[in-house]
Amino acid sequence: MRVAGSVPPEIKIGFVGAGFMGQVAHLRSFTQIPGCQVVALAECRPRLRELVAEHYHIARTYETHRELLQDEEVEAVVAILPHVLNDQVACDLLRRGKHVLVEKPMAASLAAAERMADAADAAGVQLMIGYMKRQDAGVLLAKEIIDELRASGELGQMTLVRAHCFGGDWVCNVDPPITTDEPRPTHAPTPLPDWLPEQQHQVFNQFNNVYCHNINLVRFLLDDPLALESVSLTRPGKVVVFDASGVTVSLEVGALRRNVWDEETKVYFERGWVELRTPSPLLRNVPARVEVYRGGEAHELRRPMAEWSWAFKRQAEHFVECVRDGHQPRSSGRDSLRDLQIVEEIFRRHLAPK
Repeated sequence: MRVAGSVPPEIKIGFVGAGFMGQVAHLRSFTQIPGCQVVALAECRPRLRELVAEHYHIARTYETHRELLQDEEVEAVVAILPHVLNDQVACDLLRRGKHVLVEKPMAASLAAAERMADAADAAGVQLMIGYMKRQDAGVLLAKEIIDELRASGELGQMTLVRAHCFGGDWVCNVDPPITTDEPRPTHAPTPLPDWLPEQQHQVFNQFNNVYCHNINLVRFLLDDPLALESVSLTRPGKVVVFDASGVTVSLEVGALRRNVWDEETKVYFERGWVELRTPSPLLRNVPARVEVYRGGEAHELRRPMAEWSWAFKRQAEHFVECVRDGHQPRSSGRDSLRDLQIVEEIFRRHLAPK
């Protein structure tokens, strides 16, 4: 507990991984935040490790996370790796007493995710999963509006929630990261659920890696558990239907080659709606767009504006705040288990005999 008016302690951050996302989304964010300092980097590619550390003025470098976890100055670690490695790396760091942020999805299986959450609980440290949409200023504005409408009944009862993601250009011509000609690291075979047939591995990995975001966002907006009703994954356009306490939630997902980002979440009420258009992930300083339609006599369409900001930068700020003040992250490891539970349930239903 900080004394009012005191200067908060500077959080010493370690990084594991200096690949594309580690640099363009995370290092660039954490190195710009007052109140924290990136003091150590673990990266298995020697030349890349040297160049990135020099560019971001990182004092100490290591080849592996096992070397970094011995660094007593490091209080928290941002580990940006393929999600199939999150289990092993995060558990080692958590058991050492380091707070940890990993990218989404939390892991490649529910069993692996449970190991991570258990390790964080046992060590009494924070585990945060990189669902940066929960930190988006537009998303938080939309949630506030949805919560108010549900409580007041101004637009009647909620009738339908439609979550849609066909993706598109998620890179947005972002400034390129530092690269070398060193070969990309290899890792052990993906530890997917042991009940999943091998021919489904690629489909499961892709669905878990991309659309976990949409499942997580709907859960956040509704504060409600999702009960699976139906699954259609055999066509290019995939549809999953849930029940949320009597409200139908449809998840429509697919892929589209285009120069824009096609993703929205729309919450319908009897007399209006709240529409949320989330931006392309690497489009910096552009929050989600919010639209509120009030029908009936008001017949009003408003587009309230959230502050210009980038979800990844806000996510980094939130992690530092949680480590400093002992707050539970909005996307804690324990909460994020539910996303993997849902993804595995979707595929069990998909594979069940018809």
